[in-house]
Amino acid sequence: MSAGKISPREAQELDACFRAEASELFGYACVVTRGDQALSHDLVQAAFEAAALAWPALRAMAEEQRRGWLHRRLFNLAMTGFRREAAFRGRLPRIEKLYRRPCAGPLEQALSSIALDRCWQVIQGLPGQQHAAAVMRWGLDMKEAEIAAVLGIAEKTVSVHLYRVRRKLLLQLGADHPFDDDAPEGASP
Repeated sequence: MSAGKISPREAQELDACFRAEASELFGYACVVTRGDQALSHDLVQAAFEAAALAWPALRAMAEEQRRGWLHRRLFNLAMTGFRREAAFRGRLPRIEKLYRRPCAGPLEQALSSIALDRCWQVIQGLPGQQHAAAVMRWGLDMKEAEIAAVLGIAEKTVSVHLYRVRRKLLLQLGADHPFDDDAPEGASP
């Protein structure tokens, strides 16, 4: 027999064990999880998956011993999950802090809003395809390939249009532009 496989006879024995123990084990899981039925179902499933792997030893146990093993296994699985969740909860604020952008103050928000309004004013005065490419890229967040398909032009032409629009915006806005200096030419403002 290969690893992880049980014989049909052992599968029948495990099925009989499941039918006899699953309901009571589910009740125990509900107590352990404080009534979380979805988690309780998952824990019962995981306990019986572990039982299937350990079935050659479990099948030789008395019914009470097997029941105790299932309870201990379910409890250990629950505790491992709770510890993992608690550790993640503890790390989450630190992770979030690393990747969250700093909140802009009222002055920065006002200047950013003014700069974006000026960007859209410049975009409104652009020639046809440059205007369309800029609106689709920065207003509709479309990718260059999507813009090219809509406009019926080459993707490289879209890239050139966006490059020229960005240059115009930088010239018009000076240091007040909302672009990241490291962003690629077609990146969102």
